[in-house]
Amino acid sequence: MRLLFLAPAPPCPDMGGGALRMYNMLRFLGQRFRVDLVAPALEGEGAARRLLHSYCADLEFVPPAPRRAWRRAARLGPYEKDPAMALAIGRRLAAGHYGAVHVEKPAMLPYLPARLGRPIVLDTFAYGLTGAVRALRNEPGPLTRARNLLRLLRFAAFDAFCWPATHCVVVVSEVDRQRCLRSHPGRRVLVVPNGVDCTTIRPGPTHESGRAVLLFTGDMSFDPNVQAACALVAQVLPRVRRVRPEVELRLVGRNPHPRVLALEAPGVVVTGEVPEMLPYLQAATVYAAPLQTGAGTRTKLLEAMAAGLPVVTTRVGLEGIEAADGREVVIADDPEAAAAAILRLLGDPAARHRVGGAARQLAEEKYDWNRCLAPIEELYTELLPLRAS
Repeated sequence: MRLLFLAPAPPCPDMGGGALRMYNMLRFLGQRFRVDLVAPALEGEGAARRLLHSYCADLEFVPPAPRRAWRRAARLGPYEKDPAMALAIGRRLAAGHYGAVHVEKPAMLPYLPARLGRPIVLDTFAYGLTGAVRALRNEPGPLTRARNLLRLLRFAAFDAFCWPATHCVVVVSEVDRQRCLRSHPGRRVLVVPNGVDCTTIRPGPTHESGRAVLLFTGDMSFDPNVQAACALVAQVLPRVRRVRPEVELRLVGRNPHPRVLALEAPGVVVTGEVPEMLPYLQAATVYAAPLQTGAGTRTKLLEAMAAGLPVVTTRVGLEGIEAADGREVVIADDPEAAAAAILRLLGDPAARHRVGGAARQLAEEKYDWNRCLAPIEELYTELLPLRAS
């Protein structure tokens, strides 16, 4: 029996943390089981086809149906159901080839019938409403807050009343597991952490004599990253430059929001999309991520840790990563504390090497993808009796 893998976007590793998780999960599962992928034909399709064709038995990228304003206005739930995707998924389910269905994110749940008759495994990148609540608290302006409040209420209603009978819910951390069990007592919940490819992402040579470089990476259109980038430039960097005026900040990532593009100035570099992230990780001195919104486990922090960088972040940013403050990372929850932590690390090469080395060791021991994904193999060995050859 095959596994049907439903994705809300092409699983391309260059398209953000969620797509990176989907790509590594498909690559891992495809080496062990017969997996068919269905996803919308959106940005990243070509790369996903190229990278996954040898791991998936079948790949189907469905061109979305034309968007209709009335359809969006009439829906009660938080997720829009594309008619073309619904037809493609319904056709496959009717054929009866699948022993289980793997669903990436709750956005894909509306495509499944209420009584499917086979196990559903739901993978959530960030369980629950924590991210939406944090966004609501940090949004300026009444109109934006009202829109986010309506969105939050829709998500809450869907979470409370509209979930199908999933066989298992997959979450990224023990924190999310506890949240899920509080909302849905009795559910089977499996922790499969986000990971990093420690073979590809490695520490580079040390740069003790060059210009000190602060680094922040990610999808620069994603609102938590936009807010963090703006906080770095407006609140953290000026405090750092009072002591170290030569420090350069690099904001590296795809789709920079106009607010991020406006941050570019002498000593502040906004790169946009780059062919490879590794050279920027290896050229940096300190990784700074003053995240105050969003939820889930940030793969960008795991990448910085795998590269041996000392990471300065918040408790929100570190959520789901089992790293100790002062040992594998430095936690600083406000701009003044972040600037002080960055200055201490910039002035103490031994501390940078100690924290960065411990971060690399933690990434190798706990967060390499092959280690992280082992529980999902055990789950599907139980659900799918016939293994892929």
